[in-house]
Amino acid sequence: MEAASSESPLESGALGESIARLRQSVARLPDPRRVAEALAATFDRWRAPGFPNRRDAIAKIAAASGWSTQLLDESIDALLAPFSREVLRLCASRFMPRPRVGGFIMPANVPGAGLNELVTALISGAAAMVKTSNREKVFFPAVAETLREIDPLVGSMLEVVRFAREREDLSRLMREECDFIVALGDDSSLAHLSGGPRLFGFGSRVSGSLVSLQGPANFAALARASARDVALFEQQGCLSPHHIFVEASDGAQTRDFAKWLADALNLLAAALPPARLSFNTAAAIRRVRERARWQGIGAHRVELLEGADMAWTVVLDPSARFRISPGYRTVTVSPIRDSDDLASKLAGVAGRLEAFALAAPAHARAKFLDVLAGAGVTYVCDPGKMQSPPLNWPHGGGAFLDFMAARDE
Repeated sequence: MEAASSESPLESGALGESIARLRQSVARLPDPRRVAEALAATFDRWRAPGFPNRRDAIAKIAAASGWSTQLLDESIDALLAPFSREVLRLCASRFMPRPRVGGFIMPANVPGAGLNELVTALISGAAAMVKTSNREKVFFPAVAETLREIDPLVGSMLEVVRFAREREDLSRLMREECDFIVALGDDSSLAHLSGGPRLFGFGSRVSGSLVSLQGPANFAALARASARDVALFEQQGCLSPHHIFVEASDGAQTRDFAKWLADALNLLAAALPPARLSFNTAAAIRRVRERARWQGIGAHRVELLEGADMAWTVVLDPSARFRISPGYRTVTVSPIRDSDDLASKLAGVAGRLEAFALAAPAHARAKFLDVLAGAGVTYVCDPGKMQSPPLNWPHGGGAFLDFMAARDE
């Protein structure tokens, strides 16, 4: 049941009834293998481009967000890529089912964010109360509907509700009645939640990328893959790269890569039309561009590459440390000398980094990996794969995965 299907305000009695139904569902705890099969069948349906639930959901998300349906299609495909039947079955084989009810507070910035944690919890035997945002209220109810169609028993383990952040009474009830809470969002949205061993908060994080031009590789292909990482989900999630570092022997190579990236973003703007920008977002991107333009006039050797109508922006800045962008396909490119130089450029965001794409020859890869681990990066992948982390991704350091896998609390 999707407890927030009505536009009428959700009250504490209705929320309490939803939690009570979840308690009843875990009393009939299905085998993890059955849960895995039901989830696999759900995701198989959602991978089909013409699946009605998917088409309806994408149309609604596009209308509410201003994102193009083409961009959403590509992004949802990347989101679902890790959840193959084989992977879900393997996950099920590793869990001893434990009946409990978890509360999931999902963010507004990216449809489907939190799916890794939700899937892991369901396979482990937990029922899930999913609270969606008023700004992204489509994806999880639509997936829950498909799951109930495929397997009503497994579907009964998932309820979706929606209420405003200001409803402290409902937030408090959810925290008190659930056995654990998983909360995703920016740091300010998580600040009102109380801490404790049963709260797993995933706050504001950013990601980056490193491409080494020191070894043999198809650099144009790496630029295309990097552009895809930048474009998917309009660069709004914690797995979207904001800054791409290039290990190169000279500045000309870095400039070449920036131009390849710009060309790739330009092609993507035609295939995956950019979002309709809000006034504040457009102003933020304009500030990035004007700053780069003025620095280019001076002695900073900064170059600006820009798409029409703010479709994409690449700033080539030789001296920049890791720079967080406004998103919406806005990225900085900078050269580095070696792993020590990378560590220096990441120092300001150490502990706030989530993922990094890495393309480097074998002899240099280990040193770069050490730097990324020291900066707190939890997911390293090839360029083009940043939006498809594996199910066992230790998001936020892995505390939630450890909790799910623990045999004793």
